[in-house]
Amino acid sequence: MRPNAKVPPYLLAAQAGSVVRHLFSRLRAGESVSPADLSRTIGALQQLAGDLAHVLPSLQGQLEENLLAGRIGAGDTAGEAWDKVADVGHALAQAQANSLVMATELRASQRVLGELTSS
Repeated sequence: MRPNAKVPPYLLAAQAGSVVRHLFSRLRAGESVSPADLSRTIGALQQLAGDLAHVLPSLQGQLEENLLAGRIGAGDTAGEAWDKVADVGHALAQAQANSLVMATELRASQRVLGELTSS
């Protein structure tokens, strides 16, 4: 995939998910991974979790813009629509916090793995 191609965001997210599922499939099948590759894999997953944490607030912003532009929430009163947007925002904020925790824990596991492999 070319980075500059106009690919819809949902397809980019689906591709990321597909790659992670492929990784899981290979590891579940017992593919041997060297300690160095294991550390790099954990590092890449840490980066992915961190990147995900940065994407989620942008999704909330897009949701709010769509509500203000009248592209969503037409069947609700203004208060109901904003309450729903707030509910989505709360869930996205929780997911963002969890992604940041995941990134932190993966970073810690990579550090400890480095200590283990250097001893």
